[in-house]
Amino acid sequence: MMKKIIYLAVSALLSFSSCSDFLDKKPLDSVTEDAVFNDDALLTAYVTACYSAYPNGFDEAMSSSATDESYTRHGDGSSNIVARGEMNPDNVENFDSGRFSNFNYWNTAYEYLRNINTFFAKYEEAQVTEELKSRLYGEMKFIRAFVYSNLIWRFGGVPIITKAYTLEDTDYSITRNTYEECLDFILQDLDEAIKHLPAKMEGENKGRASADACKALKSRVLLYAASPLVNTSNDLKKWELARDAAKAVIDLPGYSLASDYRTLFLEDNDEVIFRRYYTKANANRVNLFNSPNGYGGWGGNCPIQNLVNDYEMKATGKRPAEAGSGYDPANPYEGRDPRFYATILHNGAMFRGRAVETFIPKGQDSEQGAIGSWNCSKTGYYLHKFHDENQVVNESEATTVPWTFFRLAEFYLNYAEAQYYLGNEEECRKAINVVRSREGVEMPPVTATGTELLEKLRNERRIELSFENQRYFDLRRWKIADEYENKNSIGMKIEKDENGNFKYTEITVLERNFLPQHYWLPIPRSEIIKSNYTLEQNPYYN
Repeated sequence: MMKKIIYLAVSALLSFSSCSDFLDKKPLDSVTEDAVFNDDALLTAYVTACYSAYPNGFDEAMSSSATDESYTRHGDGSSNIVARGEMNPDNVENFDSGRFSNFNYWNTAYEYLRNINTFFAKYEEAQVTEELKSRLYGEMKFIRAFVYSNLIWRFGGVPIITKAYTLEDTDYSITRNTYEECLDFILQDLDEAIKHLPAKMEGENKGRASADACKALKSRVLLYAASPLVNTSNDLKKWELARDAAKAVIDLPGYSLASDYRTLFLEDNDEVIFRRYYTKANANRVNLFNSPNGYGGWGGNCPIQNLVNDYEMKATGKRPAEAGSGYDPANPYEGRDPRFYATILHNGAMFRGRAVETFIPKGQDSEQGAIGSWNCSKTGYYLHKFHDENQVVNESEATTVPWTFFRLAEFYLNYAEAQYYLGNEEECRKAINVVRSREGVEMPPVTATGTELLEKLRNERRIELSFENQRYFDLRRWKIADEYENKNSIGMKIEKDENGNFKYTEITVLERNFLPQHYWLPIPRSEIIKSNYTLEQNPYYN
């Protein structure tokens, strides 16, 4: 009962938190379960709190630093453990909070599912406005689908829990459902949510789940389900479902690619389908975590040379290492894909009124900068994407940059990928080129065929969706993480001589190690034990 709610993470008793935070502001015996489900405002607040159930990307250590996008010197207790291949069932639980809280999602997910299932158990008898009741039902269906999506992307098949456990429950033995069973459950929730939600949410409801957001999640879920990691037989029916779901999003009215790739992550625009908004009272610290040390930032998730090398040359559409690319090693940052400048701060890039200085000796944003070396980049680069230069960089005032979950460009690329696997290469190229021809980007069109086209498609996702919590999952669902995440993380050492000339030398900043078990996260050992060993661990973990 609400007077003494105790949250259960599958079989683990958890402390009072999450959806009930708003109840903590009153004596517990003054807000009963009946009161919540018989009051429009309280029930709305209950559902609103559950929007924190799904992870966003603004951790101090982002998922980009667990894969081949970035490196953070602050990740030795989290993301660097993953990168070095040291993750196991005993230490993964430590990633559930602090600097890397969005990675291991097990406890967080099941804690919120307890609250979500309480809602569904009480929904029918709730005495609230019927229109609100219907909408909140749809929102909770979406939230539950999003929670389970994030679970299966990390762990594979997981237990489907639809009851709200109480203290009276004593049997904690649970087993895992299959990936397909979880997928069906997610799709059922999304189809049901669509019936109860408006196409878009606007005004005071901006940021809440909509039917369009449901269709976007459905596309991503079906794309992942069609991919080689789980679609081991390459069942083309699954690619057809992924194709159709992506096309359904592309065809939604009212959306178009933004004309400014840099600002689309900072401002509302017609490309965004669903995002999380922040206020000064409920803010994030993306500027502080990732700004160069010379500007007062912590130099967190710094892009690595591995990613920089995959940004094509603007004139030729070729990566620097390709013959005829036009790349000049003496001027490595000239003439690149415009998305490079919008995403990555390199030596000499203009930022907050001055040029970034990652060179040595005495570059302001290097280890020899006046502010200190503990928070500088070891890669020679800093993250530019998501930075609002009009918002401050300090520890006392956080920022309100939104986190974008779904935007239109992703679904052109989802559609392109499905068409490729269905053998429709022309449709694949067309969709890729829609993204590449965005105003302000306007990269040369892709003309490749066969396996070269697949590589172009994969690299387009790498560039277009960089740092958006996609790369980690893309490498795994494609079954190529063993190739890319066994390459060491490389940085650029930049030395400036007395004449102002720069010497560029690639250096290793982190030795990486990817093992076969790392295609899935391990279930925390504590959860295996609490289930009386009825939970089966993922393969290869001891």
